[in-house]
Amino acid sequence: MTFAVTLILIGRVILGLFFIIAGIRNFLNFAKASASETNYGFRLPAPLVALGFAAQLVGGLSVALGILPAWGAAMLILFLIAATALFHNFVLFQGEARKPHLYFTLVNCALVGYCLMVIGLSV
Repeated sequence: MTFAVTLILIGRVILGLFFIIAGIRNFLNFAKASASETNYGFRLPAPLVALGFAAQLVGGLSVALGILPAWGAAMLILFLIAATALFHNFVLFQGEARKPHLYFTLVNCALVGYCLMVIGLSV
């Protein structure tokens, strides 16, 4: 195994673990998470929230374990786009209230980029 392949494997495992841990934490706090409102003032149905958390877990496991990692990364991209649009749309906020949403939007964009690299390296 070359050095580059080793680094790619380590990076893929770290990315997968990020989503596995997030998915587990979200399921452990499911009641609170499913009761929270989107940036638009409505709550998502509990089954849809569960589907999002399941996408985190399944996508994270897929990427970390290398089992269809391109599909897992694509699933994570869809999750990140939805989560960003619904819960971190920074254009809806002004002043200090905008800062955390801008930060999470940028983090999610970086994670999408990371997932795109996983897809590119998997095909």
